[in-house]
Amino acid sequence: MPGVTRYLVTFGLLCLQTGSGAVTVTILEPIRSFGDEVGLIFVPEAHLSGDQYNTTARAIQEASHLRVWVAFTDNYFFGLVTEPELHRGVQQAIEEFKKAGMTSKSYVGVGHGWGGIFLQDYAKQSDLKAIVLMGATVSRKTQLRDYPVAVLTLAAELDGVTRITRVVQEYEKLTKDMATFYRGLYRTPVIFIEGANHAQFGAGTMWSEIDKGKDLKPEITDEEAHGVIGKYINDFLTVKFSSLEDQVDEALNRLLEPFLESAKKFQPFLDIRNLDTDGEESMWTVLAQMVFAGEYRDRVAISNKIAENPWFFGKQPSISLNHGNVVVATTALVTAKIYSDSLQMRTDKESPLEVNMKLVAKEALWQALSGQNDTALRSEPNTCASLNKYALFLALTLSTEHARERYFSVGRPIIVEEDAMRGANFLWAPSPLQTWEDKDGLHVRSIAMATPKEHYCKVLSTYRAMEWVNIDSLRVYP
Repeated sequence: MPGVTRYLVTFGLLCLQTGSGAVTVTILEPIRSFGDEVGLIFVPEAHLSGDQYNTTARAIQEASHLRVWVAFTDNYFFGLVTEPELHRGVQQAIEEFKKAGMTSKSYVGVGHGWGGIFLQDYAKQSDLKAIVLMGATVSRKTQLRDYPVAVLTLAAELDGVTRITRVVQEYEKLTKDMATFYRGLYRTPVIFIEGANHAQFGAGTMWSEIDKGKDLKPEITDEEAHGVIGKYINDFLTVKFSSLEDQVDEALNRLLEPFLESAKKFQPFLDIRNLDTDGEESMWTVLAQMVFAGEYRDRVAISNKIAENPWFFGKQPSISLNHGNVVVATTALVTAKIYSDSLQMRTDKESPLEVNMKLVAKEALWQALSGQNDTALRSEPNTCASLNKYALFLALTLSTEHARERYFSVGRPIIVEEDAMRGANFLWAPSPLQTWEDKDGLHVRSIAMATPKEHYCKVLSTYRAMEWVNIDSLRVYP
């Protein structure tokens, strides 16, 4: 995010110098007369006003035994949070808390989307004791265990702006942390909110206008979403700030259940992501070779190695016999996008662009198994298109039952086109997988090269198929 941040810092300083875009703060006083105090400072999504978080804040207050003060920061220049204005807004909120009678110094930043991205950076050296990220995350390189204050990450299932596959990475960080620090579950929880979308972290009613219409249609009401959000934020705050052991124990127990339920939602995304590649091998390529082996898959031992360019160009699959069984060694190149925390790229897909597979051809398998009942192998030629269909099958299989039903009822389908053939490796290698969207769905055409010995395929990433099923198929086109 360096380039964007540098621009916005300069922009923010200009605003301060000219006196334009002065941040304003509105205070919402506690509804409880007694209890430990905590002050929430809301930092809004781009182009949303502070008052659009009123219902979210009140849901937190109603769920909590704490005395919850709230400050809505607003009037950012052009509706965009910048670093200088954020600092000014937080300091002003703290001063307003004090004037209104708050005596505690338990200040918590609550950031939504764009605001959350700036908040997570600002909070590292600030007066904030914790932060809540709604439809936002800490930076990719930041480990949750190393973050200096407690952080709650809330992920909406139908968030079309900060997609669920981005938050999956935060869940993965948390599970790794818990291997050595179990209380990370309570210090840095990552929680999945079923049926909610990005806009429902705020007022919710303008979901189609957020981020140029990239948000998805929610399946729960705004009231239901705010109730769940208020409950999870309260439990997080109670664990961190309550002085009453009974309240803390109850909140700890309440946080455990949504974590376990969230794990059921997040883990399938990690599982299918690791099918594409774990960095050393591609199990997706192994499965593809098994598809090509057909009914003889039980007699074929398959391995895979990931290669990078330019070495992948010269790699070839191999086949040999070992005590009557066929041994196949495949190679793959997983073409990934450049991942970034850039604000302009926060809606981007997290999955690889394509998977390049160099497989052993069916004819070569037939020759290795000569003398056996091989008529099926010879009569049913393989296609790379069949692998794209299998990628979709795997994505649907690993998705939840409700996600599958949603895809078939309202999602645009993946449409697998016939392979585009190339006559040689030097023609196949530079040709990317062809994909395009229209009102009918996502069209996918593999680039293929077939010889009697080898079958090369550029195919859909299983993780990209998963993203399409769960996220992109649900978008309104165009």
